[in-house]
Amino acid sequence: MTSGADIIHHGGCQCGAVKFIARGAPICVANCHCRDCRKATSAAFTTFVDFPRSCVTFTLEPSIFHSSPTVERLFCSTCGTPIGYRGDGSLDEINLYLGAFNEPENFKPTEECHQESALWKNYK
Repeated sequence: MTSGADIIHHGGCQCGAVKFIARGAPICVANCHCRDCRKATSAAFTTFVDFPRSCVTFTLEPSIFHSSPTVERLFCSTCGTPIGYRGDGSLDEINLYLGAFNEPENFKPTEECHQESALWKNYK
């Protein structure tokens, strides 16, 4: 029988320079609608897959852009692919972008964050 800790998720950037392994089940999967995340990804909203930092390892540490004094945006310096987010507000978590996973279909968002900033309030 396989425990949740035995689950391994692979991901990385578009060129393959930065790769990561996330072990276990995510803490949560959330769509973020804040302006900062939209700017960081050039998308209408961003989907994060959150893991404990201790469960994620990188083959090559991603580059860091400090988008504010307490926030690190992780990316590949070779191809520019956004990889994730780390913030002082959650020192034990890393928020990886859904699109950086090799099999993003394995994750389904269960939360919406900063809906007050959403571009479209009722887009269904």
